Order: sequence, then C-alpha cells, then structure tokens
Amino acid sequence: MAPVVIDQNWDGNGLILFRFSTEEAENFKRRNIPVVNLSAESTGKGYPSVIPDNLEIGKQAAQHLLTLGLKHFSYWGDPSRTYSKQRGTAFEQEILNAGFECINVQFEPDHFPWEGRWLKMHEQIVNELNRLPKPIGIFAKDDMLASNIIRICNEISIQVPEEIAVMGTNADEVFCQISTPPLSSVAYPGERVGFEAARLLSSMMNGKSVAEDHLETIPIREIVARESTNTLAVDDPIVTQAVKYIRSVAPVYPIHVSEVAARSPLSLSGFNKHFVQQMGLTPKEEIKRVRLAKVQVILKNTRQKISQIAQDMKFESPEELSRFFKRETGLAPKDYRSKFQSTPDGKESLEALGQAHVH
Repeated sequence: MAPVVIDQNWDGNGLILFRFSTEEAENFKRRNIPVVNLSAESTGKGYPSVIPDNLEIGKQAAQHLLTLGLKHFSYWGDPSRTYSKQRGTAFEQEILNAGFECINVQFEPDHFPWEGRWLKMHEQIVNELNRLPKPIGIFAKDDMLASNIIRICNEISIQVPEEIAVMGTNADEVFCQISTPPLSSVAYPGERVGFEAARLLSSMMNGKSVAEDHLETIPIREIVARESTNTLAVDDPIVTQAVKYIRSVAPVYPIHVSEVAARSPLSLSGFNKHFVQQMGLTPKEEIKRVRLAKVQVILKNTRQKISQIAQDMKFESPEELSRFFKRETGLAPKDYRSKFQSTPDGKESLEALGQAHVH
C-alpha cells in the first residue's frame, strides 16, 4: 500500500491511526494534531488507544475449544507482538484452569530472511503439526496463521477437525471461507472500535484533554463457529449422541436430563455418571451452558426484548430467564447487554461523529 503523506500541507483536524513511528508521533505532537491509536503494539506511546479486549479473545477461544471434549490444546502465536502475547496468556490460563496443559508454539516471521521466508515457515509448521498429540485444539493468533495451518494439514493428510480442530481471530471472511474446511474464529469488534475511536477523537478535537496512556478495550461479542471446530473428541457413541442432541435442542427448548438419558440404553444415574466421565461436567451443566451461551449471543448482538427471548427459548417467563442469567453470570441481562451495547444502535456515536471533521 502506498503511504498516506501527512506533511505540512495536510489540512486535516485529527487522525485515527493503526500504529505509528516515533518520528511520526513527534511530528503530530509538534503540530498539535489529535490522534487516536488502534494498535495494541502502540498503546502507551504518546496517544490514547482503542483496541479489542485481547485477553477476552484468548479466553473465549479456550472456552469454545473446551466444549469439544478435547484433552490437548495448543496456542500458536508471535512473541514479538503484544496482541499475540495477550491472547496467548489468556488462552493458556483458561486451559490450565480447566485442568489441562497448553502447548505453546511461537513463530516470529521477521526473524527469517525475506528470501525463502515462506519455505522456512512452512517447514516449521509441518514439524510442529507432526509432533503434536492428537486430537488437539489449536488457537492461532489470527486468521491468516490459522488458515495456513489448515492448508498445510490438508497437504500432509492431517484431518481437520477430526485430528486437529483449528480456530483463529478476526472472523475475516476471506481467510475463513477460503479454508477447507471453513475456519472458526473469534469475531473482531471492528465497528465498535471504529465508533469509539471516532467518539474519542471528536471529543479531543473539541478541546477535551485525554491522557496519553488512556486505553479503551472493546468487549468481544461472539465466536463465529464453522466446520474447522465442528467435532466432538469423545470416543463414546452414547455421549456423542447426547451432546449433539443437547446442542441442537437446548437453545430453543429447556430439555431435562431425563429426556436425554431416555435416548440412551443407560439408566438415569448410569447415564449421568457416564457423561461426567467422558465430558468432565454433568449433562445438566451442559444444558445450562448451551442455553446460557444462546442468551449471551442474543444480548450481545441484538436489541431483542427479554420477553421475546424468553418466549423464543421457552422459559416460563422473562423473570425466570433473568433469574437464570443472573445466577449463572452474576449480572442482570440488561447489565450484561450494556457491556456490549453502550448505545442503542450506535445512535450516540453517530451524533458525535456528526460533529467531527476527520480526514
């Protein structure tokens, strides 16, 4: 990409930047240009920042992979990138909290000479994939790396997702859809980052003083699950069938454990014990987890009324839904929603943007 020239002839009123050099920062300071930074690599370097919650990205990726019945997990990152380290730290901690170990695989592409860089990377990825225990869940620092992992798995006859379940970050449609199978990914809250950065810049352009180390982290709304994690690594047909049934029905109907157990050849107590041995949680806990996840996705991403959600998911009443949600999360549904939707449909942000003249 050709560089955008911001010199003495530039007549803009403010800048939203993705990274900047020390020289650029000094130039903007000298000319009193308000700047908002969007990169985790440049936080605390002279300008306020708005970035996604990278710790939450790692945590949600781990939680998703932990639902697949896997016993082995791996994080693939770049030690030279702050965002990668943050995602990896949170991912590993969540895996450790669940009682498993995380295999840390680190790539630093800039350390390879430009000549033949991809061949060296390809060789290292092949070696790492071959030595991993299987089945395993891999979380990659971004969709680019994750899609390359899938492509190389196909080249060396490793089955995705049966042997290696793969997920990335950003939910970039290009990388996710060109992968075979399509890639699961933690969605990047780009629109919200843009609105909040514009809101912050507008206030700075209107004279508000904002600290240089000011940092806003934008919550993560959802995981876009696709075929690359569509697996259940449980070598037990009774539990596999039960989990598939729960995950297909529980989002829209409050099934009872007895209904699930009745579909198996085991007694209710035998089914419960067998399920816990294979999954590490009870069938009741899995039903609650699936229903809670459904409510969370709706609250994060829509303005749908609580009464309508309760009706669609067959809760007895909106009050029952609210009690269930608060018991599981510690928050009322409206308070949880406000964490992700600070303004209804972005109206306040649009009004703020209307006052700004940004080049």
